[in-house]
Amino acid sequence: MSQLPQAASNTSRRSDVAAQISILSTSAAGERQYLGSTSGVLFADLVRASVDVPHSRHPSPPITIHSEDSPEISEEIRPDIPRELPPKKLARKLIQAYLDHDFLSYPFLTPLEIHRILDCLYGSGIASLTCYELFVIDMLFAISTAQVSKYDWRQLPSAESHHARAMSNIGGVLRLGGLQSLHAILLLCQYRTGSSIQDNSGSMWLLVGIAARMCFEMGLHKESAYQLTGPGDDDATAKRYLLQESKRRSFWSVLCMDRITSLILGRPCAIRDDDFDHVCPMEDSTIIPSPSADGHIMPFVFRHIVSYRLLCGRVVSALHRKKASDVSEQHVLQIRQELCADLEKWKQDVEQLHLEQTPQTSSSCHLSMEWYDLLYSNAMLILWRPSPLLPDVSHDAKALQFIFESAKQSITIYASLHKSRKINYSWITLQSVFLAGLSYVYACGRHFRSRWRNPSEPSLQKDPTTIEVVNDTRACSNVLVAVSERWNALRNCHEVFDRLSDAILSDAIKLQTAQAQQMAHSMVTQPVGMSNNSNFNNTLMTSRDTTTFSPLAVDTEFLHCFDDLQQLYNMQQIEDPIMELSQDWLGYLGNGSEFVEPPYQMSGY
Repeated sequence: MSQLPQAASNTSRRSDVAAQISILSTSAAGERQYLGSTSGVLFADLVRASVDVPHSRHPSPPITIHSEDSPEISEEIRPDIPRELPPKKLARKLIQAYLDHDFLSYPFLTPLEIHRILDCLYGSGIASLTCYELFVIDMLFAISTAQVSKYDWRQLPSAESHHARAMSNIGGVLRLGGLQSLHAILLLCQYRTGSSIQDNSGSMWLLVGIAARMCFEMGLHKESAYQLTGPGDDDATAKRYLLQESKRRSFWSVLCMDRITSLILGRPCAIRDDDFDHVCPMEDSTIIPSPSADGHIMPFVFRHIVSYRLLCGRVVSALHRKKASDVSEQHVLQIRQELCADLEKWKQDVEQLHLEQTPQTSSSCHLSMEWYDLLYSNAMLILWRPSPLLPDVSHDAKALQFIFESAKQSITIYASLHKSRKINYSWITLQSVFLAGLSYVYACGRHFRSRWRNPSEPSLQKDPTTIEVVNDTRACSNVLVAVSERWNALRNCHEVFDRLSDAILSDAIKLQTAQAQQMAHSMVTQPVGMSNNSNFNNTLMTSRDTTTFSPLAVDTEFLHCFDDLQQLYNMQQIEDPIMELSQDWLGYLGNGSEFVEPPYQMSGY
C-alpha cells in the first residue's frame, strides 16, 4: 500500500478526523473495483461537512470567522466534553425506546450487540468499550432522547450532548472502515431524520450518498456477499451469520434512506433497482428483539417498509423523470395502472400483519395500521399528481379526484398521529404534510375554477363544503405548526399555507353562497305551468355586474405566495416535488388572461 504524502501547506490545517483516515485512501474496505468518494482523504471531510455545515442551494461567499459549530473549533472542544452517563434505569429505557421504534425501520444493529454494549458500559465502565462501541451507545442515546424530548419539547433536551460526545469518537470510528464506519453513517442519518437540527435535507443527501458508495465498496449489493443460510451449530458460525445479516440489513437500510431523500428532494437515487441482485431479508428469529413482558413478539415490518420505498422509487422513475423518454402516452398510462395495482397489492400484504391486534401500549407509528394507510395515501399523491410525461391526462377529472381524496386522507391521518403522539416530528414529515396541504388546496382550486368558469373542465365529484375545507385546512395547519416548532424550522411554511387556506375557504364560501342564491332565484323566476326553457336557462347566465365574483382568491393569493415558495425552496425549507406542483399551478394560470372574465355560466345549479 502506498503512503500518502503529507500536506505541504502550513497556512491551513486539515481537521484531525481527515488526517486520521487519510490512510484509507487506497485501502477502503471492500472490493477494489468499487473505489469511490469514500476511499480517499475527502471521506472525513465529507462526513464532517455533512454533519457540521448548513447547506443551501445558493453558495455563500467564503468567510474567515468560525462559528461555534465549525469543524476547527468543535474538534478542539469535543475531547473535553464531560461524560455524564444517564442513570442505568433511564439508559435501559432509552435503548428499549430505540428498539421499539427506530429499530423497526432500520434494523442494521443487532439487539444482542446493543444490550452487550450497554451491559459492558454500566458493568465494567467506559474504559471497557472501544471507540466504536462508545459512538454507538452515545448515538442511540441521542436518537432516543431526540424522539422522546419532542413530546415534552419545551424542556431542554439532552440529545445534543449525547450527539456531541459521539462525535468526539467519530474520527476513530471512521478510521476503522468497513461495516463499523457504515453503521456510524447510518446512525448519523437516523439522528438527523429525527433531531431538531436545521438544514437536514442537504446534509442527509450527502451522508446517504456516502453510505451508498460504502455499500458498493464493501460488495453489499451482491448476493454472493451473503453465503451463510443460517446460524449453524457452533458459536463461530453463529457470529459470522449475525455479522452477515447485519451487513444485509445495513444495505437495505441505506436503500430505504436513499429512496426517502431522493423522493423528498426530487433527486436521482444513489442505488438503482438494477444495482443489486438480492432481496430484502425475511423475518429472522436470531436477530429480532426478544418478546415483551407479555410475550408479544413485534411483527417484522421492515420488509413491508422496504417494498414501499422500492415502489415509490419506481413511481418517481416512471412518471416524474426530468427528461421525457420516447414512449407513448398510452404506454405511460399502462405503467401507472400497473403501479397502482402494485400499491394495492402492497396494502393487502400489510393488512395481513393484523397490526390492529398490536398492544395499545406501543407508541411506534410503525406498528400502527394508520401509518401504513398514510404511506398508501402519500403514494397515491405521487402516482396522480401532475406528471411531465402526461401533460394532459394529469389534469383530468379522475386524477383530480385522486389528488383531492389522497391529500385529504393524508392530512386526516397526520392530524390523528399527531394527536396520538405517534407522528415523527422530522423534516421529512414537514415536507410531506406541506405537499399534502398544497395538493388539497390545488385540487379544490381547480374544482372551484371549473365550476365558475368552464363547466366542461374536470372537477371533483361533489363540492367540498365550507366546514369540510375549514376542518381539513385547520388540521393541516396545526400539524405544520407542531412539526416546524419542534424541528426549529422557519415558520414560513405554515404561514404560506395559512394564507392559501384562507383564500380557498373564501372561494368555498363564495361558491356555496352563489349556489344558494342561484337556486332560490330560479325557483322564484321560473313561470308556473310553462316550459320556457330559454327563460329558465337565462337564469343560469350571470354577468359580472350582478355578482361579487372576482378571480379566485386562491389563485390571486398563490401568485402573491409564489415568490415566498421560491425563497423557501432556495433555503431548502421545501423541495423539488412541492415546487413542481407549484410550477404546474402557475403554468395553468398562464400569463394572467385567466383573470379576464367573460360572462360565465354556472351549470348544474
